Amino acid sequence: MLPRPLAHTNPEDPSWPLDDLPRPSEYGVQLSRVAAGAIRLESARRDISQEDLAELLGRSRSAISQRFTGKVAWSLDDLGAIAAAFGCPVDDLLDDGSQRGRR
Repeated sequence: MLPRPLAHTNPEDPSWPLDDLPRPSEYGVQLSRVAAGAIRLESARRDISQEDLAELLGRSRSAISQRFTGKVAWSLDDLGAIAAAFGCPVDDLLDDGSQRGRR
């Protein structure tokens, strides 16, 4: 079954436009926090410092620190560049481990 169109025609209607799918808040952990944890873990495994990532992404070390702590979300472009540098698919950086062994 295809989901209903995304556009809400009635702003007073409180229903979720994709009623058959879970709301983002029902996933539990924010993807930005999952990505921050995965990037911290993979950086440590590969001995890549915040300074190294800052240079790779053209950002300050402070900006990378804010992303490591989850205060600021990683951009999709950042995730792509990091995945390429780590030699892994982007979805590895969005995996909180809860689905491992279920595939």
